[in-house]
Amino acid sequence: MSAVKILLEITKNLFDHVSKGLPKEEREPYIERLNELLDQRQAIMDKLPSEYSDEDQRMGQMIVKMNETIEPLLVRQFEEIKHNLSMMKKKKEKNVQYANPYQTLSADGMYFDKKN
Repeated sequence: MSAVKILLEITKNLFDHVSKGLPKEEREPYIERLNELLDQRQAIMDKLPSEYSDEDQRMGQMIVKMNETIEPLLVRQFEEIKHNLSMMKKKKEKNVQYANPYQTLSADGMYFDKKN
C-alpha cells in the first residue's frame, strides 16, 4: 500500500474524529485519540516519496480538501480547551480564596482599605 493511500486513510479517520466535536465529558480519551492520529499522520508524511503518480496526486487533493476542514475545527477545539482550562484555574483560585479569605493578608499587621 502506498504512503499516500495510508495518509489518506489516516486523514479520513482524523476528519471523522474531529467532525464529531469535542465532547463535554470524558475529553481525555478524545484528546489521546486525536494525538495518536496526528502522530500517525506525521510519521507517514515523513515517509512520502518525492514523486507521485496521477492517482497519488488525486488522493493528495482529497487530503488537502479534508485538511482545509480539519484545521479550523482543531483550532476551535484547542481554543475551547484553553478557555475551559483558564475558567477552571479561576474557579480554583476563587475556591481557595473563599475557603481562607485571610490568607493573602499582610503578616506585618498593616491594614489597607480597599474602598477608595
